[in-house]
Amino acid sequence: MADTYDLLLSGGTVLNPATKTNEKLDVGVKGDRVTAIQANLPRTNVGRVIDASGCYVTPGLIDFHVHSYLGVNPYGCDLDADCLASGVTTTMDAGSAGPVNLLGFRKLVYERSKTRMIGFVALAQHGVFNEPGELLNLGFADLDGSAQAVIDNRDIAVGIKVRLHKKSIGENSRAALRLAIKAGEASGTPIMVHVGSTVIGMDEIADTLRPGDIITHCYTPQKPSILDDKGQLLPLVRKAKERGVIFDVGHAGGHFDFNLVERAMGEGIIPDIISSDLHGKLKQPGFGPVGDLPTTLTKFIPMGLSLEKIIASCTVDAAKAVGWQDRIGSLEVGREADIAVLKIVDEPVTLKDSVGAERVHKQRIAAQWTVRAGEVFQGRG
Repeated sequence: MADTYDLLLSGGTVLNPATKTNEKLDVGVKGDRVTAIQANLPRTNVGRVIDASGCYVTPGLIDFHVHSYLGVNPYGCDLDADCLASGVTTTMDAGSAGPVNLLGFRKLVYERSKTRMIGFVALAQHGVFNEPGELLNLGFADLDGSAQAVIDNRDIAVGIKVRLHKKSIGENSRAALRLAIKAGEASGTPIMVHVGSTVIGMDEIADTLRPGDIITHCYTPQKPSILDDKGQLLPLVRKAKERGVIFDVGHAGGHFDFNLVERAMGEGIIPDIISSDLHGKLKQPGFGPVGDLPTTLTKFIPMGLSLEKIIASCTVDAAKAVGWQDRIGSLEVGREADIAVLKIVDEPVTLKDSVGAERVHKQRIAAQWTVRAGEVFQGRG
């Protein structure tokens, strides 16, 4: 007799914010699809049973900001093994490819990775750079090319990326921001804006963005930040949040300050998306203070976010931000079997921010297994 399921995740709590599910259920997988989600599924004729007791079974996590274009972009690194060990089944590359080398991203990253690696196309022709900055010469901005690259590659391209950091863009930030928005309008997609150490103020950036556009590194301590010199939230930042501009964490090595995060959250700037910004220039080992996505998620537990909100921020809410909610970000019968099995481990963990502060918390989020398109990978635990 044929197997009823190739894989059965048994005894866990299915936590799926997209369907508001939070209950003890089994999950059955056949091939690369979820075929059953219900209590007490039979264990007969099952290829493999994973005992998920004491764990949360969630949609595969989405790391909304990484740099995965190894060998072509100076920020790129090989993230496939790290993702599959940490519950991440989809990543969004933040502009490592521009319109002139997006085909290479398809061939070298998307097609070769187990993890679903898609991303934002840079406004700069060749993608984001380090030295020299990619848009110090605004002639490298390619509005038409970046928009057309997204239009022609809807299966891997989700929006437009522009960095406004002084080293990246010099005095061109105001013009580049407007070009990026025009590219977003032409492609019908959001733009992701890198903030921190910008020539123009955060109030101007926030006021310029459309609903659905994304501020990444939203809690950066690099001036100008979303808080003024007195630690008060900028009024135009608040208005941007209210009208639907999306705030993404984008932790990285320099964009997460515990004190600033707490102050901003107290002012109502709750993150819409929690992402890591893993890249090849982070200090090793273990990507410096970031660690991985579960470590970044853990930092928001002592800050008062519920587990449901934390998981939503890297599943359904991340998917909605790029219009992919019908494909990723939810655990449902008939969908591709992208699943994370996570455990809240009761042991002290030292958490670090980007300005040298450390805090000890009594719990951490740990990935026990990752299921990507029905294939099982062992988590770091």
